[in-house]
Amino acid sequence: MAEREPPAQVQQQLINRVLSSRQFAHAHMLKRVLLYLVDCSRRGNPPKEYEIAVHALGRAESFDPRTDPIVRVSVASIRNRLAAYFATEGRDEAWRLWIPKGQYRVVFEEAVEAGTSEVSPGALARFWAPYFSGRSANIIVYTEPLFFRDNRGHFFRDWYVNDPGAAERVEQKLEASGLGPFEPAYHYLSSGEVHCLLSLSRLFHESGVPVETRSCRITSWNDLRHANLILLGSPRTNPFLSSLQGEEPWIVQPDCIQNRDPLPGEQATYRGSRRLDGKLARRTEYAVVTRRPGLSPGCAITWIAANHGRAIEGAGHLLTLEDQVQRLLAGMGVWADAQVPERFQLLMQVEMIDLSDEVVQATCVSSRVLAPAPGARL
Repeated sequence: MAEREPPAQVQQQLINRVLSSRQFAHAHMLKRVLLYLVDCSRRGNPPKEYEIAVHALGRAESFDPRTDPIVRVSVASIRNRLAAYFATEGRDEAWRLWIPKGQYRVVFEEAVEAGTSEVSPGALARFWAPYFSGRSANIIVYTEPLFFRDNRGHFFRDWYVNDPGAAERVEQKLEASGLGPFEPAYHYLSSGEVHCLLSLSRLFHESGVPVETRSCRITSWNDLRHANLILLGSPRTNPFLSSLQGEEPWIVQPDCIQNRDPLPGEQATYRGSRRLDGKLARRTEYAVVTRRPGLSPGCAITWIAANHGRAIEGAGHLLTLEDQVQRLLAGMGVWADAQVPERFQLLMQVEMIDLSDEVVQATCVSSRVLAPAPGARL
């Protein structure tokens, strides 16, 4: 018996909503694969793994699925994101879109009953309650990594140097190359940090909540004193993070995330790693999400800190997804209608694939609810 499908126009409108959803935000490679599968399925010609790799992912014609699992990894991530979309943002859709296990074809089916998601609504509203209350301004503070440039178009960055007064030190390192003289430059941003900022801004705007964005380079504590803050970056590049970090169990060091009070099953340090799965490059990085009271009564500070921009992107994006935040709060022991603690930390593990380090999965691997710290306000 033939599967009943919606009209072509309804299909396309549904696909557009799925691709523009928060689940697929910035997942450009996964979007290409999904669109390719939709196109092939419409023509009644589901593709082989090789065809997906070459035509959707741009792999060379020498692609070998036995040594490069990028197609299987990508399609698995698409399946998970589709399921999450229809459980949350798309819970009221009249039609569903899914990819059967073991197949590379897209199926449309009519929803049995719209709006019956098992995910309890309101997790995002509870997690971001201080920011959504409307009592204070909301500000996202991002970083501008310091580069040095000479008058011939050469740019140089030292991972450990973020002081504009260090140009002389940089010149000493490059003296033998004949480059320079150098001057400070702030021309580039971390793409992962920008994607995190965009995900958070989208969540706030879709919720009808105003939010500002500011560079930490041109902002002072006095400018931020009466606002809810979201701080992005690393303590190396964001001085606000550098001044706040220190009392909590997890802190971001220049080369790792240190756990100063490991619980059973936890490590003392968490370092990013890169490995090859056949010919597929895979990377694991970690980020720390910390919440504490803000500088004024009723305000909050949340920071997303890591040594890799994509880790910040993955952690921040997770915090915009209803189903993921619902699961996160349950892991913290914060059940429906319970207030989110004023102080907590989350350790996020972010998985990336391929040379572009595209985020395919982010999970909370550990959480701590912290006791109120007397006199903790600045």
